[in-house]
Amino acid sequence: MADYKTLIVSLDDGLLTVLLNRPDKMNAVDPQMLGDLDAVFTDAEAYDDVRCVLIGGEGRAFCAGRDLSSAKPDEDAYAIITEEINPVLAKIYHCPKPTIAAVNGAAMGVGLGIALACDVIYAADNARLSSPFANLGVALDSGGHFFLPRLVGYNRAMEMVYTADIIRGRQAADWGLVNRSVPGAKLRERATALGKRIAAGPLRAYMGQKELMKKSPYLEYADVMDKEARLQASLVGGPEYEEGLAAFFGKRPPDFQGKG
Repeated sequence: MADYKTLIVSLDDGLLTVLLNRPDKMNAVDPQMLGDLDAVFTDAEAYDDVRCVLIGGEGRAFCAGRDLSSAKPDEDAYAIITEEINPVLAKIYHCPKPTIAAVNGAAMGVGLGIALACDVIYAADNARLSSPFANLGVALDSGGHFFLPRLVGYNRAMEMVYTADIIRGRQAADWGLVNRSVPGAKLRERATALGKRIAAGPLRAYMGQKELMKKSPYLEYADVMDKEARLQASLVGGPEYEEGLAAFFGKRPPDFQGKG
C-alpha cells in the first residue's frame, strides 16, 4: 500500500487499521486527508489481504470536522461538498468490505459523517458527537439528513439540528446513534478485537449481506426474501461454505482466510 501523509495505516490478521493523523488539529479534515482517505479505501477494496477496515483517530479526537482555517464566507460550498467531501464519504459507505469506526473524543460535522458511513461504531464513554452547524448558521451535511433519522428517529434528529448539543458516548449508544460505548482506555482494544473477529469470518458472505442490508429498506418484503434466497444459493457450494461444513463436522473452528 502507498504512504499516506495524514493517516497511519497498518494491516494485521486481515484488519486494516486507519488512524486519522492530524492530532494537533484534532484530526480536522483538509484536502490532503480527503485524498488520503479516498486512496486508502480504494486500496482496501483492491487488496485481498484486507478483510475489514477500522477507522480511528490519533490523539485526543476522532475528527473535529472540516478544517475551517481557510474557510471564507463566500466560498463555493456546493463544490466543496459535492466534489471534495461527499465522494470520500461515499467511498467509505459503499466499501464492500466490513468497516468499523472507533470514536474517541470529538466526532463532529464531517467527522461524524465518517463514523456514520461505517457499518459498526464503537464510541468511548466520553466521546463527543455532534452536528454543530446551528452554531455556524448553516445546515448539517456529510450525510446527516440520511443517517440521523434512520438511526435515532425524526424527533431526536431534529433536536440535534436545533440544539447542536454534544451527545456523549453513553447517550449516543442509548439513542442508537452508535452500536455501543466502552471505556475510553479500552476503545481501541475492543474495536480491534471486533475487527479481527470480523476479518477472520466468511468475507464473501459478509459482503453479500452488507450489500443486501443496504438495499433492503427500499425493497418490498417479497423482494428481500427472494434476494436472500439467491444470495444463499450463491454461497452454498462455495469455498467458505465447504470450510464451514468441514469445521462443523470436524468440531473445530472454521478457517475462512483465503477462501473468499
